[in-house]
Amino acid sequence: MNEQKKDYHVLIVEDDPIIARVLETILKESNFLVDEPVNTGEKAIGRVAAQKPGVVLMDIDLLGHLSGIETARILFHLFNVPVIFVTGHDEQEVLSHAKEADPFGFLLKPINRNILNTTIQIGINLHEKICNTTEGKTGGLTSSQREELIGSLKPVLLLDEDNRIIWLNDAAEYLFERSGSDLLLEDGPSVIQMHDPASGECVDIFSLDPVFERPLIIKGVQHEKQIIPRIFMINDSFGDISGYYLELTPTGE
Repeated sequence: MNEQKKDYHVLIVEDDPIIARVLETILKESNFLVDEPVNTGEKAIGRVAAQKPGVVLMDIDLLGHLSGIETARILFHLFNVPVIFVTGHDEQEVLSHAKEADPFGFLLKPINRNILNTTIQIGINLHEKICNTTEGKTGGLTSSQREELIGSLKPVLLLDEDNRIIWLNDAAEYLFERSGSDLLLEDGPSVIQMHDPASGECVDIFSLDPVFERPLIIKGVQHEKQIIPRIFMINDSFGDISGYYLELTPTGE
């Protein structure tokens, strides 16, 4: 088991710094590799976009705009990262809602070391089996898309299955002249409005073909900008649509 542990980074998402450090200590003593904890869903998505962990321990109540349940669903269905809930809630309503995120475990605080280790190992094993299925092998972002998220100088955005903006890079902030925190969870089609410079007609980004190469004009910004948009559908490990990867290349680049 120790060899398996060495291959898995664990990300802790917890808004209580004391609990976060307790979890971090337990994991390190159990020979897991532990990333620096974060306390919001937004930071968790940003961290996973930059460096994909093997598993995430997620509190349900978080600071910020995203709940732990919303964040867990995004991390698994878009990034194909398994999530285990660590929470003080044991109400049936909370448990029922949490199941919608397809978690790989559910632990109640205070945490027992042995149960935590066992749950992580079982979650890792289950996730590996899912990843070996036909749908699982292509679930989430592709490796090239993951590289583009952080390394690309082009504006890149991720939208969830409800067309909400859940992540964007600095270039996208510059393009839309708004901060990422302002755009988070905004309706994508309402924010990303484009029209054809030749006809003046509005263009629905979700109707575009991935090989679309014609420049369009971004609406709603102070300075008119032409871009070539490319949108790719993301499927989760069960073959269902889980979101969209949107790349907006400024003309002349």
